[in-house]
Formats: sequence, C-alpha cells, structure tokens
Amino acid sequence: MKLEEIKHPELKNHINMIYMHGENQNQKAIDKTEAEIKEYIQNKEFIISVEDEKPLKIPYANDGEYLVPIFTDEKEYLIAMDYFSLNDMSENNEYIIEKLDYFKKLKEDPNFLGYIVNIARVSYIINSTLL
Repeated sequence: MKLEEIKHPELKNHINMIYMHGENQNQKAIDKTEAEIKEYIQNKEFIISVEDEKPLKIPYANDGEYLVPIFTDEKEYLIAMDYFSLNDMSENNEYIIEKLDYFKKLKEDPNFLGYIVNIARVSYIINSTLL
C-alpha cells in the first residue's frame, strides 16, 4: 500500500466526537465512541513513524513513558514532519504502513502508553486498553 492510499476519515470523525462528548461531559457517549474506535483500528493499516525499523518513541513525562506517533493520512504525516522540525525533534522521515499490532512487544512494555494519532493537530491517544 502507498502513502497516498492511506485514509481514515472515520477515525478522524471518531476523534472529533470524543472531544465534543468530553466538552459535554458525556462519559457514556465517550465510552461508546471508544468502543467504535477499538473496533475500527483492529484491521486497518496506519502510517507509523519509525527510526532504524523501530517505532519512534515520543517521551511523555519524566518516567521513561512514551507514545508512538501514527497518522491517518499523508497530509497529517507531512504536517507532523514540519511539527517535528519546528520543535527541535530529530527529523524523522521514515515510516511504515502496517496494522497497529505490527510491533507486538510494545503492548508488553509498561512504559508504552499507546499510539498518538496525528501529533501535530487535534491528536488523540489510542491507549493500550483499546489495542
């Protein structure tokens, strides 16, 4: 599959709905949307940032915890590359297109908090409970 073929408007819509439900403090709707996200991501391929064939790790807090960035489409990926360079992060231009279970050992790592979707825009963390 090619970079330009990856498109996930449904996931982007789910993420927007999570934020809307959060503003309305509607936990029942958030739970329902998270269940829809969990089902949606099971067999979909995403753009995953890698370095030396390993997932790129974005530090989170000071405890060694981290997130792995993924992207819903080519546009989000390109925006993130600009974001990385503007924030003095190492320029990363490597990616793979795979399902989220490609790096199976990530789920076993207690420092892995999940995947961060579209880091440069309205992002969302797919935590390990959704994987």
